[in-house]
Formats: sequence, C-alpha cells, structure tokens
Amino acid sequence: MTQPKKILLVDDQADAIDALSMLLEMDGHEVRTAYSGADALAAVETFVPDLALIDVSMPDMSGMQLARILRSNASLAGTRLIALTGYAGEADKRAATEAGFDVHVTKPVSADQLTRLIAQAD
Repeated sequence: MTQPKKILLVDDQADAIDALSMLLEMDGHEVRTAYSGADALAAVETFVPDLALIDVSMPDMSGMQLARILRSNASLAGTRLIALTGYAGEADKRAATEAGFDVHVTKPVSADQLTRLIAQAD
C-alpha cells in the first residue's frame, strides 16, 4: 500500500470520475473531482495535488491546454500530471509530453495500472 496521496481527477464524464473517486477515497486518498478544465483551475486554487489524472478530450478546454496552464503554476511544480486518453498513437504521446504531462495512459485504466501510477508519485 502506498502512502495516501492528494489526487485531482479531471474528466467531463461524471459517472466514471465519481466512481473512480470513491475507489481512491476507499484506499485512503484525498480526492477532488473536476468536470472541466475551468473546474480544475478553480480546484487548484485551494488544493495542491500530488498527482492529477486529466482527460485529454474535454469540451471547454482540452487536457493539453489545462496541462500547460498547470505547468505554469509554480505551486504545482511537484504535481505529477497523467494524461488519460483514448488516443494511443506516438504523435498523441509526444503531444502529451510537450504539453507537460509526465505520463500518457490509454483508457481504460486497470486497477493495477492505477495503483502503479499512484505509487510512482512518491
């Protein structure tokens, strides 16, 4: 078991993100959810996550745009950004890295994979 983390989940699919949030909270993590890029920006004004799992395709602001904004915030320098996406091509991975993501993960994420990603935020 890894140490409890502060985790920000950003995805416009409310059902999926709410279910994931409950699972992570059951594991002892402190979780905030955001259903848009704007919600995520509001959340980080008072919550500095250890890691943020961010959907790349959202209607108001892409995850790529959000990552660039988060990376420009000095208080979030230690936050591990994880891109969650259905796009698995090399160009997609490169774009995620260029936007400031630390990791590119193709949906759906398995429980084991999620556990590893959280442990890597130590």
